Amino acid sequence: MQVKMLIDKKYKSMEIHVCNDEKNASVTQMVKDIEEFVNIRLPGTDERGEKVMLNPQEIIRFYAQNQKVMAQDTKGVYSVQKKLYELEEILDTMDLFRISKSEIINLRKVRSLDINMVGTIKVILIDGTETYTSRRNVTRLKKKLGLK
Repeated sequence: MQVKMLIDKKYKSMEIHVCNDEKNASVTQMVKDIEEFVNIRLPGTDERGEKVMLNPQEIIRFYAQNQKVMAQDTKGVYSVQKKLYELEEILDTMDLFRISKSEIINLRKVRSLDINMVGTIKVILIDGTETYTSRRNVTRLKKKLGLK
């Protein structure tokens, strides 16, 4: 499979094309997977109680707080009706990673890691939030990041 990028002023918005010599199950599945990935939105509620649609790629982290699941991006914090394990299943193809029982982070929103700590990793996110991996997820995180 080839992946190409074409930059041309004739395109006013981004397009994704799937090309093959015939229509078959793998082509159909590829188109379906891309559509789901590009168009996924999660319903949430902002701090004023207004309903919003969240783009998971913009979320910095999902975390549990006071029996609720919260989503944080650069604009604010939102409550989400899904459980963390449901979010983990829905968003497994994205760069979201479960670092502990109560938190999922977006690996694209990590500023730095402190791996010098014994038994855990300190994660600093782009907004300055500091969080820690649980001991059971240290090895998985290192493997995901190519550190081990």
